[in-house]
Amino acid sequence: MRLRAFLLPGAVLLFVLGLPLVPFDARVYVMQELTLLFLYAGLAQSYDLVGGTLGYINLGHIVFFGLGAYTVGILFNVGVPLAAGLLAAIAVAAAFAAVVSIPFFRLRGAYFSLATFALVKLMEQIANNLRGLTGGSSGLKILAENRVVPTYYAMFGLLIVAVVTTLAINRSRLGLGMKSIREDEAVARDFGVPTMRIKAQALMISSAFPAVLGGLFVWYINFINPAEVFGLKMALQPVAMAMLGGSGLAIGPLLGSTFLYGLEEFIWTRFEHLHGAMLGLIVVLVGLFMPGGLARLRPVERLLERLGLKEDDQ
Repeated sequence: MRLRAFLLPGAVLLFVLGLPLVPFDARVYVMQELTLLFLYAGLAQSYDLVGGTLGYINLGHIVFFGLGAYTVGILFNVGVPLAAGLLAAIAVAAAFAAVVSIPFFRLRGAYFSLATFALVKLMEQIANNLRGLTGGSSGLKILAENRVVPTYYAMFGLLIVAVVTTLAINRSRLGLGMKSIREDEAVARDFGVPTMRIKAQALMISSAFPAVLGGLFVWYINFINPAEVFGLKMALQPVAMAMLGGSGLAIGPLLGSTFLYGLEEFIWTRFEHLHGAMLGLIVVLVGLFMPGGLARLRPVERLLERLGLKEDDQ
C-alpha cells in the first residue's frame, strides 16, 4: 500500500520535472497551462486550510494573492530582488491576516463569508485609488523577461509545499484544534481550546501561500491590475475548486482544481458564453447534489484506495 501511494505522485513528479527538457512544438503552451493549473491548485489548497479544516468559508482568500502580487511588483520595480520581495509579501499578508482575524472571526457562517467577500471589493477600490503605488486601474507593470521555465518550477514546488503543509497540519495538534472548532466551536471553547488564537494562526498560515503565488504571478506575466487580482473569478476560483474536489481532504483541492481547470478550457474554447457563469453554477450544484465533493464519491474513493491515496475524512 505504501509503495502504491508513491507510484502516481512519482509519475507526476517525473513528468513535471522532465517536461521542460523534452523538445516538442507545443511544449511552451503546455508549460504555460500547467503553470496556471499549479497556481489555481495552490490557491485552492491554501484556501482549504480555513475553508475545509477550520470550517470558515473564506471568500476573501484572494486578498492575500493581491497583496502578494502588489508587494512583489512594487518592490521589484525599485530594485528589490525577487526572493526578498516574496519574503516581504509573506510578512505583509501574515500581518494583514492577523489584524483582520480579530474582528472577522467574531462572525460566523454566512456573516463571515459576506464580510470576507466585502474585503475583496474594498481592497480592489484601495488598489484603484493608490495610483502612485499600484498604477490604479491602468495597472502595475514590471520589466519584461521570459520567465516561463523558472515560474513553472516555482509554482509546482509551492504547490507541493502547500500539500505537505496541509497533511502536516491535519495530523498536528493545531489541526486537531481546527477540526474541533469546525465541528462545534462552543464545545471546543468550553473544553479549553484557544479558539481565537487557533483561527488567527490558521488564517496567517493560509495567507502565506497566496501571497507567494501572487508575487510569482506578477513576476511571470509582468503586469497586474486591481480588476484582475481582486476580481470575482479569482475570488470564487479556489472556493469552487476545493468544494468540487472535496473540502477538508488534502487530495480534494487537487482533484477539484484539475477537473475544473480542464472543464474551463473545454468550455472556453467551445461555449464561451457559458464561461462567466460556470463558477457560480458549480458552487450551487456541488452544494445541492454533491456536498462531499469528488473525493467522497464512491467510484473515486475506490480508485484512490487502489492508488493508495485514499484519506480518512478529517
